[in-house]
Amino acid sequence: MTEEEDKKAWKDFTENGRNLKDHFGKIKKEAQNKKDYIKPKRKIKSSPKPFLLEKRLVKKIAAKKITTDATLDLHGTDRITARNKFISFIETCRNKNHKYILIITGKGKGLIRKSFFEWVEDDEIFPLIVGYSHAHRLQGGEGAFVLHLRKL
Repeated sequence: MTEEEDKKAWKDFTENGRNLKDHFGKIKKEAQNKKDYIKPKRKIKSSPKPFLLEKRLVKKIAAKKITTDATLDLHGTDRITARNKFISFIETCRNKNHKYILIITGKGKGLIRKSFFEWVEDDEIFPLIVGYSHAHRLQGGEGAFVLHLRKL
């Protein structure tokens, strides 16, 4: 959201008493209607929600006893572009039968990191993911995530 849009939202809220949730809901719908917004192709309802990976598994990945098959770095991208890259990356990795992948969101302000949790829990994406966790400190710690992908 640009500074101008933010000021406009605040002005509308203070003048009209509008609910900010409604306003941001409209912005989200507008973003989803844009051409560059990618929706995942598959939707499997019977899959359970992703769970947090065990610490010992994350330590094995950090110690390279278990290797990550691919890495995606989302530094310097906005949320919509990052989400599109995230979805296409997960679908590509799943088609290549990758099991563990590393997603680097970076620490910074934490906008992409916070959005990551929404993406993983999204009804269209979670069937592709078994579990996730923050990466070990050697792989990025709070600014990175390890994902365990579901088999085809």
